[in-house]
Amino acid sequence: MGAAPQVLPKENVMLAYQHKVPFYMPSMFTDINLFQANPMMERFCGHGVGKDGFGVEWKFEPKANAPMTTQNHQIDCITDWQKIKFPDLETIDWEKQVQIDGTTNMMALVATGLLLPFEDGHNSFDDTSKFNMCMVINGPFERMHSLEGFDNALCDLIEEPEACADYFAAIADWKCKYFHKIATYYPVDGINGHDDYGSAHQLFMPLDLWRKLIKPNLAKMVEQVHKDGLIYQHHSCGYIEPLIEDFIEIGVDAVDTWQGGSNKNVGELKKKYGDKITFCGGFDNQYVLEQPNVTPDEIKAEYRRAVDLLAPGGSYVVYPITIGFDFMEPFMEEHLSYGMGFYANPANR
Repeated sequence: MGAAPQVLPKENVMLAYQHKVPFYMPSMFTDINLFQANPMMERFCGHGVGKDGFGVEWKFEPKANAPMTTQNHQIDCITDWQKIKFPDLETIDWEKQVQIDGTTNMMALVATGLLLPFEDGHNSFDDTSKFNMCMVINGPFERMHSLEGFDNALCDLIEEPEACADYFAAIADWKCKYFHKIATYYPVDGINGHDDYGSAHQLFMPLDLWRKLIKPNLAKMVEQVHKDGLIYQHHSCGYIEPLIEDFIEIGVDAVDTWQGGSNKNVGELKKKYGDKITFCGGFDNQYVLEQPNVTPDEIKAEYRRAVDLLAPGGSYVVYPITIGFDFMEPFMEEHLSYGMGFYANPANR
């Protein structure tokens, strides 16, 4: 048998996004450079209280280890959405912003809520071997409830569908322009758009309502990303199993996080749709990885459970999205000892 082919991390993870079997187990920690483009525009970053580019007020909550919107809402009903001033993308010095974002420690931002530079001052974009994934938070529905509050947003979906439709079309158009700016100025390979659609065990809204109001606008956003030659990966926490055929229909390339405690049938979905969409994650962060007294052995067992369930046949990326990284040491030990050799076994290919 000849020597294993040399492959860059970017090339390896791209095989997974093409629904193929990679040479080794791709991971957001080994193959992907995750960054945000002008993160303060979408959410205040820092401890204390501050506003984002839409004027929404955020307050850092230590228990969540992240900023959360306060009760000082911009509007009380979505019928007033036109009062909101969307950030002017043309006033941003994007070339300067690329330099700032390249030197920002993304893992520190996730772990602390603070915009901190790398201690050694390096620029993550200088490493051309990795897949550059731009995480864009606060998708159309998340932005909606950040503007008016979650209860008001849920009521407006039912009571004000026409105003919701107008708002969703406008915010999707703005997102498309934002995505195009990212594609134009950043050395980016993929967009990781965030928009949560489910609680732990059910969707936030009836499926037909999601299809009517949100799906066509998400489709526009995916189309824009593809026009710019990039991969579109959609992040949605909670229960999202009923949406997978819709995601595939509108061209979504990959989905995370498939939380293990919420999506009980994800293994069967992978077997059925793994040749059409890439599965990212699948770990039970809520009941295992983020439990305060979780043991290293429990973390390692959870790694194997998710990988054994979702990684056979490729079209899979190790992609745990959590509020902290206390689980990392045993998780990565298992990734290196078990995951990296997973596809050397012909039965897993």
